[in-house]
Amino acid sequence: MSEEVFMRRAIELAERGRHRVMPNPLVGCVLVRGGEIIAEGWHDHLGGLHAEQMAIADAEAKGVATQGSTAYVTLEPCNHFGRTPPCTEALLWAGVKRVVIGANDPNPTVRGGGAEALEDEGITVETGLLSAECSAQMDEFLHWCEHRRPHVLLKAAIDAHGRVDCDPNAPAQRFSSAEALDIVHQLRAESMAVL
Repeated sequence: MSEEVFMRRAIELAERGRHRVMPNPLVGCVLVRGGEIIAEGWHDHLGGLHAEQMAIADAEAKGVATQGSTAYVTLEPCNHFGRTPPCTEALLWAGVKRVVIGANDPNPTVRGGGAEALEDEGITVETGLLSAECSAQMDEFLHWCEHRRPHVLLKAAIDAHGRVDCDPNAPAQRFSSAEALDIVHQLRAESMAVL
């Protein structure tokens, strides 16, 4: 399997945390040895294990050794204590020899520190694999880190004449299609606030 296949799997896994990890980012991780995925993880819920930690726990549960493996992770591993210990320490403890990172973390508490900490311990670190896809998946988080303001979406249903309602004296009519309503419900579910 190619490296892109492993990172795409990590991206798929990260989706499992959608609607459950905000304000944290969606992150996925796979551990690979000998061209085969040996363990998988994702950030499942706020305050829960991070993706790297879950992948290591998955390997332990399967009785699979992580020594000498490669971690493919969609976001640079954290190197600070928060609700959980640093992922860099978990990767070091697990004996991972190489870490492939999709997107660099612009969060001021990380911002290159995770990759640097791993390199300082002799772990090979490579960045940028499928970076655009990894970043797109966590767009709201990255926007907050870079701009310190929320990612805002505006939704307006207007008719072909630019009106939001046909006749103010008539009963309200819906002119959004069923498909558009499905998309709106998805966007609402992914939003931290609705005004």
